[in-house]
Amino acid sequence: MIEFKNVSLTYPNGTKGLKNVNLTINEGEFVVIVGLSGAGKSTLIRSINKLVTATEGELLVDNENILTHKGKRLRSLRTKVGMIFQNYNLVKRSNVFKNVLAGRLGHTGTLRSLFNLFSKEDRSLAYESLKRVNIEEKIYSRADELSGGQQQRVSIARVLTQKPKYILADEPVASLDPPTSHQVMTYLRKINQEDNITTVVNLHFIDMAMEYADRIIGMRAGEVVFDGPASEVSEKTFEEIYGRTIREGDLRGGTEA
Repeated sequence: MIEFKNVSLTYPNGTKGLKNVNLTINEGEFVVIVGLSGAGKSTLIRSINKLVTATEGELLVDNENILTHKGKRLRSLRTKVGMIFQNYNLVKRSNVFKNVLAGRLGHTGTLRSLFNLFSKEDRSLAYESLKRVNIEEKIYSRADELSGGQQQRVSIARVLTQKPKYILADEPVASLDPPTSHQVMTYLRKINQEDNITTVVNLHFIDMAMEYADRIIGMRAGEVVFDGPASEVSEKTFEEIYGRTIREGDLRGGTEA
């Protein structure tokens, strides 16, 4: 369980990234956070693994206030919380298998990974993770030889290899075309359902949020302005979250190219 208790984040220049956020994200939920650019979506999601640090309140992950975590406790948190980025965050010159094995770093330590001393179990897990996102045939391809959608599937496989309790995905389909976006979201949803991994995804596209989420959290100017089941969300809800009418660019489009 993830709990935000009166969490605020003020940047050194005085900008408010988060304002008095109160949220509980339950085990196994698939939560999509929506909002316009600058609404605080990325700040919220990155605060969960302390890529940014809230300046007020309490942020509990498994009943531990992570705002005080440093060193070993912070590394332990980041082993438990997997992260998927918009830009894939792969080592471009390394092959797919090495990139996916990097998911074991928090478990094996830097020295062993530096000398490629991964166990048979780690290697087997990495291969199974690639199979789960149907990209095992690219195992020895360099990451920079892959399409954007393939790279994002490799980053999902890397997170799976980490064996996290939570998955955070920060705009994972922003750089992808509509069919590939749906493919990536389908894999994330499937993993959430099969492994019961609590998943929190930032999306700009309202049609995708409605299609894949259990629960939608709307943000505007660092505040939570909506929180409810996806089944209760309409276009009007999004207009209230965004503070304007819905535009064509707010929709990703269907699965057909």
